[in-house]
Amino acid sequence: MTETFRSFAKINLHLQVDGRFSDGYHELRTIFQTVSLHDLVSLAPSDRPAIELSVPGGGAPADASNLAYRAARALLDFAAPQRGLVIELHKRIPAGGGLGGGSSNAAAVLLGAREVLDLDVADSDLQTLAAGLGADVPYFLVGGTALGTGRGDAIEPLVEIPQQEILLVDPGVSVSTAGVFAGLELQPLRPLPVGVAMLVAGEPAADIESLRGFNDLEKPVFEAFPRVRSVYNALRRAGASMARLSGSGATVFACFADSQQASEARTHLPSDAKVYEVRTLSRSRVREARSVEVGEGESNEGD
Repeated sequence: MTETFRSFAKINLHLQVDGRFSDGYHELRTIFQTVSLHDLVSLAPSDRPAIELSVPGGGAPADASNLAYRAARALLDFAAPQRGLVIELHKRIPAGGGLGGGSSNAAAVLLGAREVLDLDVADSDLQTLAAGLGADVPYFLVGGTALGTGRGDAIEPLVEIPQQEILLVDPGVSVSTAGVFAGLELQPLRPLPVGVAMLVAGEPAADIESLRGFNDLEKPVFEAFPRVRSVYNALRRAGASMARLSGSGATVFACFADSQQASEARTHLPSDAKVYEVRTLSRSRVREARSVEVGEGESNEGD
């Protein structure tokens, strides 16, 4: 029987690069936040010991390079080498957008396949498998508001940010994360912004703006991709109380005083930019909304 799962996107409310490890990876302190934009991942047991992946609408490779495929391979090799899995992936999260779509798909496969195949795999084992797939994958096993340290893969759940409506804007360019980090000028070690530090210490935040976070990757992305900078500037001119690049981009997210102002902001953006009105999701809401029940309508939430 096929089961379908929502695979939610994330934004980075804060992203601070503190240095570089000897293996070349950068040391990060970042605040992850789940948002309602999502892909759909359908999973079913296979009659043969193989992984079959299809991406009917495109938007991601339908081969072994896909993180969803790699996640299935890692899980089956670990727990059920004689089993097989059929994966159908419906993409909505833009690729190369800093929203973690591929990593979210991988986590959805790990969690969903454990359920669909009834595998006896501990949460700690899933975390180990996730860390081997990519730096963002462990976060998507947790969701909600969380601190990421190390390469971003050491995850600590935080007190949740109150639900907030935000605007996501995909400028339509794909950014190479490796290229962005290669062009980054490392800063001296700095303390966390006061609002972020208070959140990490367990103090609830009133909203996203109160964190006063930043993203160290904005400068190299804006310099390399003027279109991303122009989207950021348009959002600020439209009255956004804050706008920020998510991850290494290219998606920019923005907060507005109300939904009417957010809707009006669309008129300031390039006509071919993809705009999503979404909301933040808590860990409990992510768990509740992860499974798509049989007969449940899909509202394209977040589109």
